[in-house]
Amino acid sequence: MNAPSRSSTRGRRRPLAALAGCACALALTLTGCGVPDSAEEAAGWTFTDGTGAEVALPERPERVVAYSGIASVLWDYGFEVVGVFGPAETAGGGRDPQIGDVDLDRVEVISQTYGEMSVERLAALEPDLVITQVYDDVDWYLPEGGTDQIEAVAPLARIQMNGVPAEQQLTDHLDLAVALGAEPEDPRVTEARDDFDAALAELDAAVEARPGLRVMAVSAAPENFFVVNSAAGGALGMFADHGVSLPETEAPDTDQFERLSWEEADKYPADLLLQDARPGRTTLAELDDQPLWRDLPAVRAGQVGDWPAETPFGYAAYAEMVSGLAADIEDAEPLDH
Repeated sequence: MNAPSRSSTRGRRRPLAALAGCACALALTLTGCGVPDSAEEAAGWTFTDGTGAEVALPERPERVVAYSGIASVLWDYGFEVVGVFGPAETAGGGRDPQIGDVDLDRVEVISQTYGEMSVERLAALEPDLVITQVYDDVDWYLPEGGTDQIEAVAPLARIQMNGVPAEQQLTDHLDLAVALGAEPEDPRVTEARDDFDAALAELDAAVEARPGLRVMAVSAAPENFFVVNSAAGGALGMFADHGVSLPETEAPDTDQFERLSWEEADKYPADLLLQDARPGRTTLAELDDQPLWRDLPAVRAGQVGDWPAETPFGYAAYAEMVSGLAADIEDAEPLDH
């Protein structure tokens, strides 16, 4: 079954302006931010992760192994990891969206299988730090009960995903990159941030031009019809904050999806449908064989787009996703249900 995974989030880019200040605050802290390297080395390096745990090292880590969705954001901001784990290549040999622009010829892909990690391959990279996402107390893509072995190789830092709004996630990932040595005034950072702000302005304009247009992101699979729950936060929560009309599902606020049968697929009226575009999920072409899908008003009207769930929390990637949603809203019209 094409079951949804824990996190959720589309494509196009734009032009950009300046990010002020040193992004060292919030959840991630670098001791000595803004001071000369010699003083920083004397003070050491500390990092308070998303669980509140503090990682302390004698100096700023240089050899970092990270979950692919984190590695891609760090890479965009100019910090190059030495190894990754998590989605990197698709079954067909293409690049998984979560790996972004990471040069796979220059990094070690330790594992792409959930719950597996070769401690020997990890140790061979001699990492200073390992970074992953965490959902409540579940370390994403790491072996259950295996973190002690990993932490015997290098300290483990975690970015909390549950209950953290998308715009805070964007800030936290940038703060992480800066803590690792990325320059907040680097054009790769300032341009990406301005690109994101411009995309949000496009979205606001599109929503204003299509008042009341009902949008629904789904993960339609052969056996079930999953509706993304905006109350769980993430990108959909951000879209709701910008006026996008999304269904109020009956799923608990902490659940990413409400699971429906195909006979219930019309439970929430939608003028624009966005289908889960993650690798391995049911494609729009495959859904054409499902009569209950073809009978939905948005599908009959041709108002269907892609939903790039699990877009990495980088400003450039989010700008593409937001800009794409704005274009889909602009191209859609309210429908009679």
